[in-house]
Amino acid sequence: MVSRIHEMNNASISSRPFQGFTLIELLIVMTILTTVLGLGLSSFSRFNRGERLKQSALTLKSQLRFAQAKAISAEKPSVGCTQFVGMQLLFTATTYVIQHECNPEGLVGTKDIISLPSDVTFSPIPTDFTFQTLTNIVDITGDQTITLTNGSQSYSIVVSSNGTVSDSGFL
Repeated sequence: MVSRIHEMNNASISSRPFQGFTLIELLIVMTILTTVLGLGLSSFSRFNRGERLKQSALTLKSQLRFAQAKAISAEKPSVGCTQFVGMQLLFTATTYVIQHECNPEGLVGTKDIISLPSDVTFSPIPTDFTFQTLTNIVDITGDQTITLTNGSQSYSIVVSSNGTVSDSGFL
């Protein structure tokens, strides 16, 4: 009887399926998961940079149209402006400024200074221009392409001398 109990214990131990994973199996799974996660984060980072660039360009486009609307409506500053010329845009590598331009005073009123996100710049720096009052006309000859870049991608907006503001999108 004792030997029969002993045989049943040995049989149940050997017929029981293996429980758990080996260290090698766990390391392989962890390596695969880490690789997939790394690729996912890299793709998300690239996507996020592209979206930040696009949003910066669309904000610029909106600001250009807002300045144009102010110029067309002849909305001059409340003080310090004899003759309203229009809304001038001044550019640096990482910012742009929108301000009233008057004659003979020059630039007057509140400066709207808009900074680009830290990884977005103008390339090349656009030429300054003015949306002229009571018209759609811009004081530029030909079309001006404003290109924003994040180092690996570029997005362009075109301002024409007849006042059309359009985006060309990613280049």
